[in-house]
Amino acid sequence: MAITCFRYFGFKSLTEVDQLTIPEYELLIEAHSLRMVDEEYKRHEQAFLNYQVQAQKSAGKYKTKPVYDSFEKFFDYDKVLARVKKKEKKPAERFAGIGKLLKKGGA
Repeated sequence: MAITCFRYFGFKSLTEVDQLTIPEYELLIEAHSLRMVDEEYKRHEQAFLNYQVQAQKSAGKYKTKPVYDSFEKFFDYDKVLARVKKKEKKPAERFAGIGKLLKKGGA
């Protein structure tokens, strides 16, 4: 248990290990395992993107050209930023019609 704490969790002393409860240790182990899955996912995503960016399309009988001839065509940074910044509607706005219906005594 101590070696795992030093190796994976950045513990610096045995005092830190001694203060750790079993449920806390199990939680740290689970979090580490999930972090490893996330890293594996990122590696596979990178491999897929490497494959995708090398895609070719026909440009004549015996010629091909890249599907993405610029980085912007491969990844539209501004579009992704806009999607992240887009504000979701508040639940009150989304269900305003239901509130009006309930106030009238319908349903």
